[in-house]
Amino acid sequence: MRSIALVLFAIVLVWPVRTLLVRSRWTELTPRAAIVLWQAIGLAVGVAILGACFAAASYSDPGTYPRQHVTDFTAKLASSHPVRAVHPDQLFGLTAGLIVATLLLGSVVVKAVGLTRTRARHRMLIDLLSTEHSELSGAFVLDHPHATAFSLPGLRPRIVVSTGALDALQGDEVGAVLAHEQAHLRARHDLVLLPFRAFGSLMPRSRTLARIDENVTALIEMAADDRAMRQCDPKALVRALCRLSGADSSSLALGMTPSALSRRVERVLTPRRGAKLLVLESAIAALVVLMVPFVALFGPIGGR
Repeated sequence: MRSIALVLFAIVLVWPVRTLLVRSRWTELTPRAAIVLWQAIGLAVGVAILGACFAAASYSDPGTYPRQHVTDFTAKLASSHPVRAVHPDQLFGLTAGLIVATLLLGSVVVKAVGLTRTRARHRMLIDLLSTEHSELSGAFVLDHPHATAFSLPGLRPRIVVSTGALDALQGDEVGAVLAHEQAHLRARHDLVLLPFRAFGSLMPRSRTLARIDENVTALIEMAADDRAMRQCDPKALVRALCRLSGADSSSLALGMTPSALSRRVERVLTPRRGAKLLVLESAIAALVVLMVPFVALFGPIGGR
């Protein structure tokens, strides 16, 4: 039965595949490709769970009434008498699918609305408390002794640097920090993180979702490092990472945590080989992962 196969496929992605991907170090060589693979896995899990519900509703018991395709079942619901066309087991699967779809899509919408409002308040505060730097184009300086730098995405993005960071960094290091934050804004990394954070809010105590969010966040910071290195000296970026980390141990500047700092410094200074092949393999894996649930849902039906 296709619904069972889709559930098993989702379990495989959430358990062994997720574990292997979190523990893999190749993702640090090609963080953007790894992020795309994570997105494909997340979308495939959602499609598989929804598909399992609707497949259970659309495929009847061969011993009682004919098996139907998902599209056939949808057309039947749109007929003149949909209630008479739905059996109790089909109604259960349809209801479960609608509940799951509402939870998944609703969590994303609620999270997006909440983030939009929060960013609007933050942007208002930044505009009130900071001043635009005369020499650093697009950068706003916040009078604060702690060394920190961050970007505020949205329709009117902001890059904020504290006076403590300007005091701790030299000229080329400030440029590296700005290039890193500009990379976040250009790639819209906030939108990349949105579904992962939204699904995590549904199950805040889930260690699995927490590990996935932590891994994707680290990959996003590495992807921003890679893009920043196109505009600045890698050594300047490393010095900026170390100076900001040493200036304030509690700082979250550039997305740093003590455990991630050494890994980011190491990968910036270490030449990467075979990255193109890994990108190709990751793209193929993402395509396969996305195709499986759709093929299972809309592929040809076997015999009765």
